[in-house]
Amino acid sequence: MQMQSKLLQVESVSSQTLLQAVSDLLDLKISTLKGSAAPKETDPFITRQEVADLFKISLPTVHAWMNAGILTPYKIGNKTRFLLSEVKAAAVNVGSRKEVAHA
Repeated sequence: MQMQSKLLQVESVSSQTLLQAVSDLLDLKISTLKGSAAPKETDPFITRQEVADLFKISLPTVHAWMNAGILTPYKIGNKTRFLLSEVKAAAVNVGSRKEVAHA
């Protein structure tokens, strides 16, 4: 495989101006990449008891909601957890279903 050298010819721009422009672009790109690489907040997992406390329901009701597909459980070892955002979304969805049923 042969390497071909290419010549870039820039006219009417001093080498200092060109170097400064390249440096500014690199700084901008680096700061953009640093911002996107920042760790994002993770959605916390909550326990069955925390779900029950949140809705003021019993653990058997939490289990029934799991079986009905209202809540999506995640197994971590032998423990059952729920994503807080999904639990909150389920509360909105259940409320919407009630409104539709009464309409």
